[in-house]
Amino acid sequence: MDALTVGRRRWGAAWRAAVGLAVCAAGPALAEDDRVVEEPSAAQAQADQQHLIDLGANFDANLFEQQGNGWVLRGGNGIQVQGRVRMIVNGRVVLGGGNAAGADDRPPESPTHARARAVAAQRLERIAAACELTDRQQLQLRLAVESDIRRFAAAIDTMRTKYAGVQVNLNDQEGQKTWHQFQQDVEQCRRLLRGLFEGDSLFARSLVTTLDAAQLAGIETETRERRAFRWRAMVSATLVRLDDMLGLTQAQHDVVERALLARQPALRVDALAPEQDNTHLHQNLVYLVLSGSDPEPLRAAVSERQWRSLSLLMNQGKSMRSWIEQQGILDEPPPAAAAPQRRMNGRRPKAAVAPE
Repeated sequence: MDALTVGRRRWGAAWRAAVGLAVCAAGPALAEDDRVVEEPSAAQAQADQQHLIDLGANFDANLFEQQGNGWVLRGGNGIQVQGRVRMIVNGRVVLGGGNAAGADDRPPESPTHARARAVAAQRLERIAAACELTDRQQLQLRLAVESDIRRFAAAIDTMRTKYAGVQVNLNDQEGQKTWHQFQQDVEQCRRLLRGLFEGDSLFARSLVTTLDAAQLAGIETETRERRAFRWRAMVSATLVRLDDMLGLTQAQHDVVERALLARQPALRVDALAPEQDNTHLHQNLVYLVLSGSDPEPLRAAVSERQWRSLSLLMNQGKSMRSWIEQQGILDEPPPAAAAPQRRMNGRRPKAAVAPE
């Protein structure tokens, strides 16, 4: 082997050693910087998008369309169209980017005033049917109505602004917390809507000062008759079911009916939303009211087997009191069941006497 060949082999070995040292030195840095990150698949991205709920788009649906204790989700997700996001409410594009032809980027008209005026129109129609109003009285009541509507709309629109453009993912904990707060805020707005013209509203105060005694008596009579008719219809429909379940005789039927009609709850007399006018709600309200009646006449009228079944239904009604009250079917909660007095040696305990 000549000297030239030996030199070339030594130089090649040295070169390979140098390259190996350089690779070893750079190895940790390359491993740290050049990690391979897998992009989420299209299916995963679509699944995540399906769990995104646009609270602003669903605010009005849950306040004005679903007034009971239920919750609905209506077309609230952002829809990607040619590189821009649009939010569609009631068929109108209300949020968006870009300048696509035909897009309507004007803010939507708030439905708060329209819904509140619809409630006011029902109330005024009932009053006009119950008593004759002068032009001056009608004007004063309408002014009071408009004042209450402006106050109500300001509170509702403030809450609506809080959720405008807010999207939550129900798959993560923060999204669930935000959704829970959203439900509480909407429920508060529902209570405001139900009591819009009640209590300390300007309309309620103006009604007393604007109408005379005969007109107010006419309104009370109309309300009492409408409420009694609605309650009797609920009781009759529920008793048909009880007759089939328990096999009640006519005498037993009459005892239960008298107990229910004697404890008529303060039903709302305005038009009810579909969620407030269903058989399941009415039956449980009847069971709740029956649970507050005196149990002794009921128990004496039915057999032991019938009493066990009837007790289960009454307990069911009591357990659903909170749910019933949240449905907006009542102007005020039904009276609670009176706690039975304990007997001592067959005698009722004497009332406590305050010390002098």
